[in-house]
Amino acid sequence: MTAVKTKPSSAAPDKVSKALNELQDKLGYVPNIYSTFAGVPVAFDGLIALNSSFSQSSFTPAEQEIIALTTSVFNQCPYCVAGHSTFALQHGVDAQTVSAIRDGSVSPEPRYQALGRTTRALMESKGQISRSDTALFLNGGYEFSQLLELLLGIAGKTMTNFASKLAHVPLDSAFREQEWAPAELKTQL
Repeated sequence: MTAVKTKPSSAAPDKVSKALNELQDKLGYVPNIYSTFAGVPVAFDGLIALNSSFSQSSFTPAEQEIIALTTSVFNQCPYCVAGHSTFALQHGVDAQTVSAIRDGSVSPEPRYQALGRTTRALMESKGQISRSDTALFLNGGYEFSQLLELLLGIAGKTMTNFASKLAHVPLDSAFREQEWAPAELKTQL
């Protein structure tokens, strides 16, 4: 299936163009997922707002990538797994952790392990995590209030996971080294 192509709407070209230019300046390119959202200003604004809020959370950039990568693997999004594998490595997450998460496991590092397990538990249980899941998170060095920040990260990433698959967003060349397919799809490729 071909990728859905969208263009910035004439209703909000300045706002969308400004955000796309900021991404270009920050990354050196505009990821295809943002170009996809650019044609739908209300969705684009929501994506930018979610990502901006999550970037201001108490999680480090590496922890934010652990959350994004874990969510993307759970949601089986090849585009976002490749992108967040790339970003995680750029933010200092070790290759062993990235590989473990991509394989559906967790980091060997205890703090990342608690974060990854809690992220996955929240998604699997649709937010109804057990007391032991909460204790794992707290014992990993996190605060209870960070569970709400974690939900923000999951929400934003789920939005791009679903949009990427819905629109068949092509992989950016910057993410090619981290290309990924879910295990059940790997046998079909």
